[in-house]
Amino acid sequence: MSDKEPILNSAEFDLDFQDFSNSIPDDAATIPTSQFSNFQPSLMTEEGETKLTLESDVLLEEENSPTTTTSAFWSFQFYQQFFNVDDQMVLERLMFACMPTLNSSYLDKLKPVPDLYGPLWVCITLIFSTAISGNMADFFSSLGKDTDWEYDFKKVSIAGTVVFSYVTVVPALLSGFLWWRKSNTSAKLADILSLYGYSMSLFVPVSLLLCINYEWLRWVLIVALVLTSGGVLSLTVWKILEEEPKQLSLILTGLLFSLHLALILLFKVYFFAASENSTDNSTSPTI
Repeated sequence: MSDKEPILNSAEFDLDFQDFSNSIPDDAATIPTSQFSNFQPSLMTEEGETKLTLESDVLLEEENSPTTTTSAFWSFQFYQQFFNVDDQMVLERLMFACMPTLNSSYLDKLKPVPDLYGPLWVCITLIFSTAISGNMADFFSSLGKDTDWEYDFKKVSIAGTVVFSYVTVVPALLSGFLWWRKSNTSAKLADILSLYGYSMSLFVPVSLLLCINYEWLRWVLIVALVLTSGGVLSLTVWKILEEEPKQLSLILTGLLFSLHLALILLFKVYFFAASENSTDNSTSPTI
């Protein structure tokens, strides 16, 4: 061993070892200790993925769920909820808008949240289908005449004005009446707007068929349109007004049905008027 390496002398370290086995107090048993018996179930799946339910996940689910929001009327989030629909939901609402049922209201099909996406595209499609079919009807009726046929572009603007005025002004008036009466109905302005928009869905195929120059066939289609589209609208309005006095509900329902009937007749008379070549008694249409 080298001289430079120090030699440790046990005498230099006075190590005092004590026995603490008997120093535990008698009341140590009453000292609360940590309890680890309330473990949560395993947070790991067999694939090793964590099954943590974070608060952010819950918030995302609430945000994506089709519930109404309390955002300001002028904010983008307020209107976003009325366009949060999928194709399947829109197709179902379009289908039920063509089938009036006595025991249920169409508002039940608009739950949990009514949408404006479907009604918007229904109205836009109806505007162009009516204008195009109306011009086609004029073209078919002009066949065999010496006059030259010209496309009437005014029918697009007139159809747009009539359709959008009807599906916005009438629901707004009905909603304002319910607000003035302090009605307990669950139907809000968005519900009534969606109702009127979807009630126009059957107008689209009918408008395409009205270009056929059979006058009797046109009136058959008009009657069918009144019974189906008008039936869905009237039965739903009757359900909305069920909290009102029966006489008042009957008057308002009849008034709104009359407005719907007037709209249908306006489409027939203006866009698909009877012509001299209309085949009431002939065996073949003028097409």
